[in-house]
Amino acid sequence: MHRLREDPRSHHGSRPQPFPLPIGEPMSDSSNTPPRTHAIIAGAGMGGLTLALALLKKGFDVDVYEQSPELREVGAGLWISANGAKVMAALGLKERLEEINLPPQDRLIRYWKTGEGRSVYNRDGNPSKADHTLIQVLRSELQRVLYEAVVAIKPDAVHFGVRSAGAETVGGRARLLLGDGGHVDGDVVVGCDGAHSRVRQSMFGPAPARYTGALAWRGLTPMGKLKPQHREALASTWVGPTAHVTTYPVQKNGEMFVSFSAQVDSDTWHTESWSEKGDLADALKDFEGWHSDIVDLFVGSENLFRWGLFVRDPLQAWSQGQVTLVGDACHSMTPYLGMGVNMTMEDAFVLARCLEQGPDDIAAALRRYDRARIERANRTKAESLKMFRIFHSPALARPETAWPYIDTHWSAQAVRERYDWLLQYDATTVEI
Repeated sequence: MHRLREDPRSHHGSRPQPFPLPIGEPMSDSSNTPPRTHAIIAGAGMGGLTLALALLKKGFDVDVYEQSPELREVGAGLWISANGAKVMAALGLKERLEEINLPPQDRLIRYWKTGEGRSVYNRDGNPSKADHTLIQVLRSELQRVLYEAVVAIKPDAVHFGVRSAGAETVGGRARLLLGDGGHVDGDVVVGCDGAHSRVRQSMFGPAPARYTGALAWRGLTPMGKLKPQHREALASTWVGPTAHVTTYPVQKNGEMFVSFSAQVDSDTWHTESWSEKGDLADALKDFEGWHSDIVDLFVGSENLFRWGLFVRDPLQAWSQGQVTLVGDACHSMTPYLGMGVNMTMEDAFVLARCLEQGPDDIAAALRRYDRARIERANRTKAESLKMFRIFHSPALARPETAWPYIDTHWSAQAVRERYDWLLQYDATTVEI
């Protein structure tokens, strides 16, 4: 496992020492320029690292606190759609993404039993006004790219092995509470600590999770273990009466894999953790009768993970005082539109813009952030959940009813209506 630097320092009530400035650049003091706005970020996932990079590029001082002792090699793929790609390009990462991307030649809807597929790209000669291009990467590779970009600006920005316990505003300063009883202070604290966010809980109390009635499987299968048809550069969504599977190719250092995420109706309650190992026998039972190409993915996967899909009521506010939230911490959503990571990137960039415009009044900047983001994120959350019953329908049980159903719900017009409003959004220019 590729191990990244751990921070050896303890953080008990004091701000970490500033990182070295370039030779010839003076440290700020009362007789010179004022100290830079200091952002404290809980969590070094996609949201935390994207926000850290955006703020560092805008001249902020940033410290990120991550509870894991390292950035872990999590075997999962994700795709960045046009709205997320705009953020990555604005952060100067376009070329780095191209290095780890394995773009699809087409995107298909496929029938669960036979594998027959239909393209969802521009089939009626009336192309969408939105860019539907997908960037397909391994999560660990994207995290590495973001991490390397952050530490290239501030080498000691990320502190590993530090658990966040909550946050508050005290005497005009933002404070991140740590699991060991200590704390660190800054001008703003941002909870990027996921669906089980301790920062969110400290601000708004518990957010009960409701089981959706579906569980998810994911895995990563080396292409060398698969039949030749799996080596086509296709992003495919297989749909059936009680389950669906999304598959697409990804690569790392020239080695190619098929990443898959499968959701299936289930009355059985499972944990919400997406890193819980699952058993192959259970997966094969859940997908009994499915095409052999899907069975091959489960059998060949290096690891199988299973977790329950849960939802929480949408928040109507994300900020309190000088503390706010980003990504799954404030709007965890089902994966049915593939927008989770893209919404997180949007949050991070818009928040950085708001803070840049209002560094002297952090609370006001965070209220502006709430106004800019909450309605869009909550709509996406709701629309994603609606897709559950479109992907899983009794009409998909038999070919004679399945294809008319597919032609209706994945027509070019239906796809445009479903995605264009999402993809046309530009976090780098939207009014704040």
